[in-house]
Amino acid sequence: MANRPAALLWILFLAYLTFGMITNVLGVVIPEVIREYHLSLFAAGILAFAFYLAYGLCSIPTGLLMDRVGPRPLVLFGVLLMGLGCLVVAWARSYPLMVAMIFAVGVGVTVLQTSGNPLIQHLDRAENYHRNLTLTIGFCGIGAFLGPFILAFFTGTGRPWQTLYLFFAALSFVLLILLGLASFPARPPASSVVKPRSYAKLLTHPIVITYCLGIFFYVGAEVGTASWIVKFFEREHGLSAEVSHVEAASLIRRVLPSLPALVVALFWGLQGIGRLVSGAVLNRLGSRRMLRIYSFLALVCLLVATFGSRGMTTAGFAACGFFTSVLFTLVFSGTINSFEENQGAISGLLCTAAVGGAVIPPLVGLVGDHLGLRAAMLVPALCFGYVFGLAMLGRAKYD
Repeated sequence: MANRPAALLWILFLAYLTFGMITNVLGVVIPEVIREYHLSLFAAGILAFAFYLAYGLCSIPTGLLMDRVGPRPLVLFGVLLMGLGCLVVAWARSYPLMVAMIFAVGVGVTVLQTSGNPLIQHLDRAENYHRNLTLTIGFCGIGAFLGPFILAFFTGTGRPWQTLYLFFAALSFVLLILLGLASFPARPPASSVVKPRSYAKLLTHPIVITYCLGIFFYVGAEVGTASWIVKFFEREHGLSAEVSHVEAASLIRRVLPSLPALVVALFWGLQGIGRLVSGAVLNRLGSRRMLRIYSFLALVCLLVATFGSRGMTTAGFAACGFFTSVLFTLVFSGTINSFEENQGAISGLLCTAAVGGAVIPPLVGLVGDHLGLRAAMLVPALCFGYVFGLAMLGRAKYD
Protein backbone atom coordinates (compact mmCIF):
# COMPACT_ATOMS: atom_id res chain seq x y z
CA MET A 1 0.00 0.00 0.00
CA ALA A 2 2.94 2.34 0.62
CA ASN A 3 3.67 2.17 -3.12
CA ARG A 4 0.00 2.66 -4.04
CA PRO A 5 -1.28 5.60 -1.98
CA ALA A 6 -4.26 6.01 -4.30
CA ALA A 7 -5.80 2.87 -2.75
CA LEU A 8 -5.98 4.48 0.69
CA LEU A 9 -7.17 7.70 -0.95
CA TRP A 10 -10.17 5.84 -2.38
CA ILE A 11 -11.06 4.46 1.05
CA LEU A 12 -10.90 8.02 2.39
CA PHE A 13 -13.25 9.09 -0.41
CA LEU A 14 -15.77 6.56 0.95
CA ALA A 15 -15.11 7.69 4.53
CA TYR A 16 -15.78 11.33 3.64
CA LEU A 17 -18.91 10.37 1.70
CA THR A 18 -20.18 8.57 4.80
CA PHE A 19 -19.49 11.38 7.24
CA GLY A 20 -20.96 13.83 4.72
CA MET A 21 -24.27 11.98 4.96
CA ILE A 22 -24.07 11.85 8.76
CA THR A 23 -23.07 15.49 9.19
CA ASN A 24 -25.30 17.29 6.77
CA VAL A 25 -28.54 15.32 7.04
CA LEU A 26 -29.23 17.29 10.23
CA GLY A 27 -30.96 19.94 8.10
CA VAL A 28 -33.80 17.49 7.30
CA VAL A 29 -33.66 15.59 10.60
CA ILE A 30 -34.19 18.76 12.67
CA PRO A 31 -37.85 19.25 11.53
CA GLU A 32 -38.57 15.62 12.45
CA VAL A 33 -37.00 16.15 15.88
CA ILE A 34 -38.96 19.40 16.39
CA ARG A 35 -42.22 17.53 15.80
CA GLU A 36 -41.30 14.53 17.95
CA TYR A 37 -40.03 16.50 20.94
CA HIS A 38 -42.07 19.75 20.49
CA LEU A 39 -39.02 22.02 20.40
CA SER A 40 -38.47 25.71 19.67
CA LEU A 41 -36.12 26.68 16.84
CA PHE A 42 -33.41 27.55 19.35
CA ALA A 43 -33.74 24.22 21.18
CA ALA A 44 -33.61 22.30 17.90
CA GLY A 45 -30.47 24.22 16.95
CA ILE A 46 -28.76 22.58 19.94
CA LEU A 47 -28.39 19.46 17.76
CA ALA A 48 -26.05 21.31 15.42
CA PHE A 49 -24.42 22.94 18.46
CA ALA A 50 -23.67 19.54 20.00
CA PHE A 51 -22.24 18.17 16.76
CA TYR A 52 -19.92 21.07 16.02
CA LEU A 53 -18.97 21.60 19.65
CA ALA A 54 -16.92 18.45 19.17
CA TYR A 55 -14.71 20.34 16.70
CA GLY A 56 -14.00 22.98 19.31
CA LEU A 57 -13.14 20.50 22.05
CA CYS A 58 -11.36 17.71 20.19
CA SER A 59 -9.53 19.12 17.17
CA ILE A 60 -6.43 20.41 18.98
CA PRO A 61 -5.95 17.20 21.02
CA THR A 62 -6.35 15.24 17.78
CA GLY A 63 -3.75 17.41 16.06
CA LEU A 64 -1.32 16.86 18.94
CA LEU A 65 -1.88 13.11 18.85
CA MET A 66 -1.50 12.94 15.09
CA ASP A 67 1.92 14.59 15.25
CA ARG A 68 2.95 11.94 17.79
CA VAL A 69 1.33 8.65 16.74
CA GLY A 70 0.46 9.20 13.09
CA PRO A 71 -2.97 9.09 11.44
CA ARG A 72 -3.83 5.36 11.53
CA PRO A 73 -5.08 4.93 15.14
CA LEU A 74 -6.94 8.23 15.01
CA VAL A 75 -8.72 7.49 11.74
CA LEU A 76 -9.78 4.08 13.07
CA PHE A 77 -10.98 5.53 16.38
CA GLY A 78 -12.94 8.28 14.63
CA VAL A 79 -14.80 5.82 12.39
CA LEU A 80 -15.50 3.49 15.33
CA LEU A 81 -17.00 6.33 17.37
CA MET A 82 -19.10 7.43 14.40
CA GLY A 83 -20.57 3.94 14.14
CA LEU A 84 -21.27 3.51 17.84
CA GLY A 85 -22.79 7.00 18.16
CA CYS A 86 -25.14 6.46 15.19
CA LEU A 87 -26.19 3.10 16.62
CA VAL A 88 -27.24 4.68 19.91
CA VAL A 89 -28.97 7.62 18.15
CA ALA A 90 -31.15 5.05 16.36
CA TRP A 91 -32.26 3.66 19.73
CA ALA A 92 -32.48 6.92 21.69
CA ARG A 93 -35.95 7.89 22.88
CA SER A 94 -35.14 11.12 24.75
CA TYR A 95 -33.85 14.40 23.38
CA PRO A 96 -30.97 14.78 25.90
CA LEU A 97 -29.66 11.30 25.02
CA MET A 98 -29.93 12.08 21.32
CA VAL A 99 -28.01 15.33 21.80
CA ALA A 100 -25.30 13.45 23.72
CA MET A 101 -24.95 10.83 20.99
CA ILE A 102 -24.89 13.45 18.24
CA PHE A 103 -22.00 14.99 20.18
CA ALA A 104 -20.26 11.57 20.22
CA VAL A 105 -20.75 11.25 16.46
CA GLY A 106 -19.32 14.76 16.11
CA VAL A 107 -16.22 13.70 18.07
CA GLY A 108 -15.75 10.77 15.69
CA VAL A 109 -16.11 12.98 12.61
CA THR A 110 -13.74 15.56 14.14
CA VAL A 111 -11.05 12.97 14.77
CA LEU A 112 -11.46 11.52 11.28
CA GLN A 113 -11.33 14.88 9.51
CA THR A 114 -8.56 16.44 11.62
CA SER A 115 -6.30 13.45 10.99
CA GLY A 116 -7.55 12.78 7.46
CA ASN A 117 -7.11 16.24 5.92
CA PRO A 118 -3.30 16.38 6.39
CA LEU A 119 -3.01 12.66 5.58
CA ILE A 120 -4.30 13.35 2.07
CA GLN A 121 -1.21 15.47 1.42
CA HIS A 122 0.99 12.35 1.77
CA LEU A 123 -1.01 10.11 -0.58
CA ASP A 124 0.01 11.89 -3.79
CA ARG A 125 2.45 14.51 -5.05
CA ALA A 126 2.54 17.65 -2.88
CA GLU A 127 1.41 19.88 -5.74
CA ASN A 128 -1.85 17.91 -5.99
CA TYR A 129 -2.90 18.64 -2.39
CA HIS A 130 -5.38 21.43 -3.24
CA ARG A 131 -7.02 19.20 -5.85
CA ASN A 132 -7.08 16.02 -3.77
CA LEU A 133 -8.43 17.73 -0.65
CA THR A 134 -11.14 19.44 -2.69
CA LEU A 135 -11.97 16.13 -4.41
CA THR A 136 -12.08 14.22 -1.13
CA ILE A 137 -14.39 16.73 0.52
CA GLY A 138 -16.38 16.67 -2.74
CA PHE A 139 -17.35 13.13 -1.82
CA CYS A 140 -18.56 14.57 1.50
CA GLY A 141 -20.90 16.75 -0.57
CA ILE A 142 -22.18 13.77 -2.54
CA GLY A 143 -22.97 12.02 0.72
CA ALA A 144 -24.77 15.12 1.94
CA PHE A 145 -26.87 15.12 -1.25
CA LEU A 146 -27.84 11.46 -0.79
CA GLY A 147 -28.83 11.85 2.88
CA PRO A 148 -32.26 13.49 2.37
CA PHE A 149 -33.16 10.93 -0.34
CA ILE A 150 -32.28 8.04 1.96
CA LEU A 151 -34.29 9.59 4.80
CA ALA A 152 -37.25 10.20 2.46
CA PHE A 153 -37.09 6.55 1.35
CA PHE A 154 -37.20 5.30 4.95
CA THR A 155 -40.03 7.61 6.07
CA GLY A 156 -41.94 7.15 2.80
CA THR A 157 -41.95 3.36 3.27
CA GLY A 158 -43.31 3.64 6.80
CA ARG A 159 -40.07 3.33 8.76
CA PRO A 160 -39.18 5.78 11.56
CA TRP A 161 -36.57 8.43 10.79
CA GLN A 162 -34.21 6.78 13.30
CA THR A 163 -33.72 3.93 10.79
CA LEU A 164 -31.42 6.31 8.93
CA TYR A 165 -28.92 6.12 11.78
CA LEU A 166 -28.89 2.32 11.72
CA PHE A 167 -27.90 2.63 8.07
CA PHE A 168 -25.13 5.09 8.98
CA ALA A 169 -23.86 2.75 11.71
CA ALA A 170 -23.64 -0.14 9.23
CA LEU A 171 -21.69 2.01 6.75
CA SER A 172 -19.29 3.10 9.49
CA PHE A 173 -18.54 -0.48 10.52
CA VAL A 174 -17.85 -1.48 6.90
CA LEU A 175 -15.45 1.46 6.68
CA LEU A 176 -13.76 0.34 9.88
CA ILE A 177 -13.00 -3.04 8.32
CA LEU A 178 -11.59 -1.49 5.13
CA LEU A 179 -9.39 0.95 7.03
CA GLY A 180 -8.23 -1.77 9.39
CA LEU A 181 -6.94 -3.75 6.42
CA ALA A 182 -5.21 -0.74 4.81
CA SER A 183 -1.61 0.40 5.28
CA PHE A 184 -0.90 4.01 6.22
CA PRO A 185 2.14 6.27 5.70
CA ALA A 186 4.79 6.13 8.41
CA ARG A 187 4.32 8.27 11.52
CA PRO A 188 6.15 11.64 11.49
CA PRO A 189 9.66 11.97 12.93
CA ALA A 190 9.94 13.22 16.52
CA SER A 191 11.47 16.50 15.35
CA SER A 192 8.20 17.44 13.65
CA VAL A 193 6.10 17.02 16.80
CA VAL A 194 4.72 20.28 18.17
CA LYS A 195 4.72 20.88 21.93
CA PRO A 196 1.40 21.94 23.50
CA ARG A 197 2.87 25.30 24.49
CA SER A 198 3.71 25.95 20.84
CA TYR A 199 0.01 26.42 20.15
CA ALA A 200 0.19 29.76 21.93
CA LYS A 201 2.90 30.86 19.49
CA LEU A 202 0.95 29.59 16.48
CA LEU A 203 -2.11 31.52 17.66
CA THR A 204 -0.17 34.78 17.48
CA HIS A 205 0.57 34.27 13.79
CA PRO A 206 -1.67 36.58 11.73
CA ILE A 207 -2.35 33.92 9.07
CA VAL A 208 -3.44 31.41 11.71
CA ILE A 209 -5.68 33.95 13.45
CA THR A 210 -7.42 35.31 10.37
CA TYR A 211 -7.83 31.97 8.60
CA CYS A 212 -9.08 30.18 11.73
CA LEU A 213 -11.72 32.91 11.87
CA GLY A 214 -12.36 32.23 8.19
CA ILE A 215 -13.10 28.57 8.98
CA PHE A 216 -15.23 29.61 11.99
CA PHE A 217 -17.42 31.93 9.96
CA TYR A 218 -17.52 29.73 6.86
CA VAL A 219 -18.68 26.61 8.71
CA GLY A 220 -21.10 28.73 10.72
CA ALA A 221 -22.54 30.20 7.50
CA GLU A 222 -22.78 26.83 5.77
CA VAL A 223 -24.47 25.01 8.66
CA GLY A 224 -26.47 28.06 9.67
CA THR A 225 -27.94 28.17 6.17
CA ALA A 226 -28.56 24.49 5.44
CA SER A 227 -29.96 23.67 8.88
CA TRP A 228 -32.86 26.08 8.45
CA ILE A 229 -33.82 25.69 4.77
CA VAL A 230 -36.78 23.38 5.51
CA LYS A 231 -38.12 25.60 8.29
CA PHE A 232 -37.54 28.70 6.12
CA PHE A 233 -39.84 27.28 3.44
CA GLU A 234 -42.43 26.43 6.10
CA ARG A 235 -42.33 29.79 7.90
CA GLU A 236 -41.82 32.15 4.95
CA HIS A 237 -43.46 30.31 2.01
CA GLY A 238 -46.08 28.15 3.73
CA LEU A 239 -44.78 24.75 2.61
CA SER A 240 -44.94 21.62 4.74
CA ALA A 241 -41.83 20.66 6.72
CA GLU A 242 -42.45 16.95 6.02
CA VAL A 243 -39.38 15.25 4.56
CA SER A 244 -41.46 13.01 2.27
CA HIS A 245 -45.03 12.88 0.95
CA VAL A 246 -46.13 10.13 3.34
CA GLU A 247 -49.81 10.44 2.38
CA ALA A 248 -49.25 10.17 -1.40
CA ALA A 249 -50.87 7.25 -3.23
CA SER A 250 -47.82 6.54 -5.42
CA LEU A 251 -44.87 4.73 -3.84
CA ILE A 252 -42.44 6.76 -5.94
CA ARG A 253 -44.01 10.00 -4.72
CA ARG A 254 -43.88 8.79 -1.11
CA VAL A 255 -40.16 7.97 -1.18
CA LEU A 256 -39.05 11.15 -2.95
CA PRO A 257 -38.24 14.17 -0.76
CA SER A 258 -40.56 17.17 -0.55
CA LEU A 259 -39.45 20.46 -2.14
CA PRO A 260 -37.83 21.88 1.03
CA ALA A 261 -35.95 18.62 1.69
CA LEU A 262 -35.00 18.44 -1.98
CA VAL A 263 -33.52 21.94 -1.77
CA VAL A 264 -31.40 20.80 1.20
CA ALA A 265 -30.21 17.87 -0.92
CA LEU A 266 -29.48 20.22 -3.82
CA PHE A 267 -27.55 22.59 -1.54
CA TRP A 268 -25.19 19.76 -0.54
CA GLY A 269 -25.30 17.96 -3.88
CA LEU A 270 -24.34 21.03 -5.89
CA GLN A 271 -21.63 21.70 -3.33
CA GLY A 272 -20.27 18.22 -3.99
CA ILE A 273 -20.49 18.66 -7.76
CA GLY A 274 -18.74 22.00 -7.44
CA ARG A 275 -15.88 20.32 -5.61
CA LEU A 276 -15.62 17.49 -8.12
CA VAL A 277 -15.42 19.85 -11.11
CA SER A 278 -13.36 22.51 -9.39
CA GLY A 279 -10.01 21.11 -10.55
CA ALA A 280 -10.35 22.51 -14.06
CA VAL A 281 -11.65 25.84 -12.76
CA LEU A 282 -8.80 26.06 -10.23
CA ASN A 283 -6.28 25.53 -13.01
CA ARG A 284 -7.85 28.31 -15.07
CA LEU A 285 -8.59 30.92 -12.40
CA GLY A 286 -6.06 30.14 -9.69
CA SER A 287 -6.92 29.38 -6.07
CA ARG A 288 -6.94 32.95 -4.74
CA ARG A 289 -9.12 34.37 -7.51
CA MET A 290 -11.52 31.44 -7.26
CA LEU A 291 -11.88 31.98 -3.50
CA ARG A 292 -12.78 35.62 -4.14
CA ILE A 293 -15.36 34.89 -6.86
CA TYR A 294 -17.06 31.98 -5.11
CA SER A 295 -17.27 33.63 -1.67
CA PHE A 296 -18.90 36.72 -3.24
CA LEU A 297 -21.41 34.65 -5.23
CA ALA A 298 -22.29 32.50 -2.19
CA LEU A 299 -23.19 35.68 -0.33
CA VAL A 300 -25.26 37.03 -3.24
CA CYS A 301 -27.16 33.75 -3.66
CA LEU A 302 -28.01 33.60 0.05
CA LEU A 303 -29.43 37.12 -0.06
CA VAL A 304 -31.48 36.25 -3.15
CA ALA A 305 -32.84 33.16 -1.39
CA THR A 306 -33.68 35.15 1.73
CA PHE A 307 -35.57 38.02 0.15
CA GLY A 308 -36.84 36.51 -3.12
CA SER A 309 -40.00 34.68 -4.17
CA ARG A 310 -40.45 30.95 -3.63
CA GLY A 311 -38.76 30.19 -6.96
CA MET A 312 -35.89 32.55 -6.19
CA THR A 313 -35.54 30.99 -2.74
CA THR A 314 -35.30 27.53 -4.31
CA ALA A 315 -32.70 28.59 -6.86
CA GLY A 316 -30.82 30.83 -4.41
CA PHE A 317 -30.33 28.20 -1.71
CA ALA A 318 -29.29 25.57 -4.25
CA ALA A 319 -26.84 27.92 -6.00
CA CYS A 320 -25.46 29.04 -2.65
CA GLY A 321 -24.47 25.43 -2.02
CA PHE A 322 -22.59 25.30 -5.31
CA PHE A 323 -20.59 28.43 -4.58
CA THR A 324 -19.61 27.20 -1.12
CA SER A 325 -17.95 24.22 -2.80
CA VAL A 326 -14.34 25.37 -2.56
CA LEU A 327 -14.46 27.83 0.32
CA PHE A 328 -13.55 25.44 3.13
CA THR A 329 -10.86 23.61 1.19
CA LEU A 330 -9.19 26.77 -0.11
CA VAL A 331 -9.15 28.45 3.30
CA PHE A 332 -7.87 25.22 4.87
CA SER A 333 -5.26 24.24 2.25
CA GLY A 334 -4.02 27.82 1.88
CA THR A 335 -3.29 27.89 5.60
CA ILE A 336 -1.58 24.48 5.61
CA ASN A 337 0.54 25.44 2.59
CA SER A 338 1.71 28.60 4.35
CA PHE A 339 3.66 26.51 6.89
CA GLU A 340 6.30 23.83 6.44
CA GLU A 341 6.13 22.46 10.01
CA ASN A 342 3.49 21.62 12.61
CA GLN A 343 0.86 20.90 9.98
CA GLY A 344 -0.98 18.48 12.26
CA ALA A 345 -1.20 21.13 14.96
CA ILE A 346 -2.38 23.75 12.47
CA SER A 347 -4.95 21.30 11.12
CA GLY A 348 -6.15 20.87 14.71
CA LEU A 349 -6.52 24.64 15.11
CA LEU A 350 -8.39 24.97 11.83
CA CYS A 351 -10.73 22.11 12.66
CA THR A 352 -11.26 23.61 16.12
CA ALA A 353 -12.46 26.75 14.35
CA ALA A 354 -15.26 24.66 12.81
CA VAL A 355 -16.95 25.21 16.18
CA GLY A 356 -18.58 28.05 14.26
CA GLY A 357 -21.02 25.37 13.17
CA ALA A 358 -22.03 25.03 16.82
CA VAL A 359 -22.45 28.75 17.44
CA ILE A 360 -24.19 30.10 14.34
CA PRO A 361 -27.18 27.68 13.87
CA PRO A 362 -28.61 28.22 17.39
CA LEU A 363 -28.02 31.95 16.90
CA VAL A 364 -30.00 31.80 13.64
CA GLY A 365 -32.75 29.92 15.49
CA LEU A 366 -32.77 32.47 18.31
CA VAL A 367 -33.09 35.40 15.89
CA GLY A 368 -35.73 33.43 13.96
CA ASP A 369 -37.80 32.87 17.12
CA HIS A 370 -37.94 36.64 17.74
CA LEU A 371 -37.60 38.36 14.35
CA GLY A 372 -38.44 35.70 11.77
CA LEU A 373 -36.20 33.60 9.56
CA ARG A 374 -35.69 36.29 6.91
CA ALA A 375 -33.92 38.45 9.47
CA ALA A 376 -32.19 35.38 10.89
CA MET A 377 -30.60 34.53 7.54
CA LEU A 378 -28.65 37.78 7.71
CA VAL A 379 -26.49 36.08 10.36
CA PRO A 380 -24.94 33.55 7.92
CA ALA A 381 -24.84 36.32 5.29
CA LEU A 382 -22.53 38.34 7.55
CA CYS A 383 -20.38 35.23 8.02
CA PHE A 384 -20.02 34.81 4.25
CA GLY A 385 -19.10 38.48 4.15
CA TYR A 386 -16.10 37.80 6.39
CA VAL A 387 -14.92 34.99 4.10
CA PHE A 388 -15.15 37.32 1.12
CA GLY A 389 -13.14 39.95 2.98
CA LEU A 390 -10.53 37.31 3.83
CA ALA A 391 -10.37 36.26 0.19
CA MET A 392 -9.70 39.85 -0.83
CA LEU A 393 -7.21 40.79 1.89
CA GLY A 394 -5.78 37.52 3.30
CA ARG A 395 -2.09 36.60 2.97
CA ALA A 396 -2.13 32.79 2.84
CA LYS A 397 0.15 31.01 0.35
CA TYR A 398 -1.63 29.78 -2.76
CA ASP A 399 0.51 30.22 -5.86
